[in-house]
Amino acid sequence: MFRPSKYTWLTPKSLIFNVGTRGLHSSKPLLAFNLSAEQKCRELLDSFKDYDHIFQNEDGSSRKPPEEELKKIAYLNSYAGRRNLGIFEAFSLPKEHERLYLANDKDLVKLKASSGLIIDKIPYEDTATGEIKWKIVREGDQKEGWENIAHYLFVPGCIALLIAIIWRDDMDVSEWARRELLYRVRSKAEEDNDTAVLDTFEKYGNPESYEFDFVGFQKDDQVIVERILSGEYDRLAKLRRRIPQD
Repeated sequence: MFRPSKYTWLTPKSLIFNVGTRGLHSSKPLLAFNLSAEQKCRELLDSFKDYDHIFQNEDGSSRKPPEEELKKIAYLNSYAGRRNLGIFEAFSLPKEHERLYLANDKDLVKLKASSGLIIDKIPYEDTATGEIKWKIVREGDQKEGWENIAHYLFVPGCIALLIAIIWRDDMDVSEWARRELLYRVRSKAEEDNDTAVLDTFEKYGNPESYEFDFVGFQKDDQVIVERILSGEYDRLAKLRRRIPQD
């Protein structure tokens, strides 16, 4: 008695259908192509005379599409987001269906680009409720104005400042004392127009700043040390050395 084989032999066509979905499994996958939906899409697309003048007249003035036209655009924008036909599925379709799908795909892109170039809002249909809503879209889907400034400059700047505050090394008492003494030396030099001292500070920076080059200064501080040892700056600061009493 003849019994049908439980195995299904693979054909070239079945291999194309199964690639990218269920490997070499013999069951036929569910295709995403919907002929009736694509035909309706083509009919709606053909109802527009010119994609470049949906929201703008030929003279450049703004054009407000009628409600019926907005509903068509909303449906097409919503449908465009649900079309997910794979490349193998697209090229395995009959030629007539393939041409229809690719033509719709090309014109849907034009429709979206035309809408995005002219207005900031594009109508779309909420598939859950069927309600017409507006999606905010700009040219190239890029933000404009202060949004880019905040994103690329202000926010990273705040983060960098916060990191610098958290990780910076606090001064110990000894370093603070050295900086204070150097500050007084510079103040006195400014009053006396001591160019040698001022040139040294010009080279290494402000002693009150964290950017002051202490390492470089310590290698070339002869002029500053000479002024400090002269005692002039101690008298200026009215420093008094406490003499221990017997």
